[in-house]
Amino acid sequence: MDKKINIPEDVDSVALKFLDLQGRIREIRIMPDMLGVILKDGMSFDSSNVGFTDVSESDMVAVPDPDSCRIMEYDDEKVAVFLCEMHWPDGTLFKGDPRNLLQSTLQELYEQGMNVRVKPEYEFHLLDKETKEPIDTGRYIDGRSEYTGIISNLTKLVRDLDMKVEKIHHEAGHGQFEIEPMPYDDTLKAADDFVFVKDLVKREAEKHGAIATFMPKPVNGDAGNGLHVHLSLMKDGYYLFSPDELNEEAKGFVGGLLEHAKALSAVCCPTVNSYKRLIPGYEAPVYISWGGENRSVLVRIPAYGNEEESKGRIEFRAGDATANIYLMLNSLIKAGLDGMEKGLDPGEEMRDNLFEFSDEEIRERGIKLLPESLDEALNELEKDKVISDSLEDSYEHFLRLKRKESEDFKSTVTDWELDTYLEF
Repeated sequence: MDKKINIPEDVDSVALKFLDLQGRIREIRIMPDMLGVILKDGMSFDSSNVGFTDVSESDMVAVPDPDSCRIMEYDDEKVAVFLCEMHWPDGTLFKGDPRNLLQSTLQELYEQGMNVRVKPEYEFHLLDKETKEPIDTGRYIDGRSEYTGIISNLTKLVRDLDMKVEKIHHEAGHGQFEIEPMPYDDTLKAADDFVFVKDLVKREAEKHGAIATFMPKPVNGDAGNGLHVHLSLMKDGYYLFSPDELNEEAKGFVGGLLEHAKALSAVCCPTVNSYKRLIPGYEAPVYISWGGENRSVLVRIPAYGNEEESKGRIEFRAGDATANIYLMLNSLIKAGLDGMEKGLDPGEEMRDNLFEFSDEEIRERGIKLLPESLDEALNELEKDKVISDSLEDSYEHFLRLKRKESEDFKSTVTDWELDTYLEF
């Protein structure tokens, strides 16, 4: 691997980062004078301890991607941060690496004359470090938060790092904010930037004595945090998702997202807490349906946007930021392409507010619901070959990790149970 990159001489250290199957950032720190060797040979680590493999095949190598390098300020330290791809010791790619999986799918698209542009929108809460309560009582696009300094600094940081962020604003929940990027030409860069932004948000909040959390439902009775993904699919330079009328290819893509929605939940909503967000009444989708400007559906066709966005896009609204962003994007694209290949029909467009429908009306319409728990979503994943195959060599390990997470939760006594039943 003949890779070279020049980093500033005043860099204090180099951070090699990647996401594990749970979506957590893992990091190996090295000295700058080691970078040349690591770019060539990679850095070895125990992959069984991050959930990638079993102990019987635990030797793996993290290889930095020079194109991902960002120079970042961590406290008083200047750090060159690289995102890595996973290789076996003999140099072959590890097919269970989420970043590799997304790269492979994008290459398949390219070979078919297609390209996908994405725009992930991510929400987070700022909580008081001591009380774990929201830091303000603001609501949607409220500019009066006492912690606007965090948001101002974030705006400057993402601009300095040349990230394609369109706006940052207060969301509907107390202490809740959303970051909306511009549409990305490069889907891999969109995923990489999400990793960097998530890290920036958490570090900036900590400087101000707050906690930034992307947890799907951190506050009882308030709006949860989603990760909405906008996708624009192009074939031979032509936008397939026309905002005026879905053509057959676009209908197939939407049909694929709906057909595989239950199994996608396991990848896009991968924690027990995810399903406390996915309940009616908080603009979080639970109904497997599609529509135009309708925010009560799973897949919607936005009617607004800049000149580029107005050429056609769809929005998948169920995911949250506890997902591994690479796995999420990869599985969404695979589901949509399967729908295109099979010509799946998305069914009737829903124009009504489904949150106002009774259970009986939902049944009469024949509308199916997303899973109500992580266990149910994992059961659906096991039955869905398209989505399970999208995880390739990581599938069994992902399933095992998530089953254990669910079992741990079910065997844990919560504060709510103690408050409710202790003196029963």
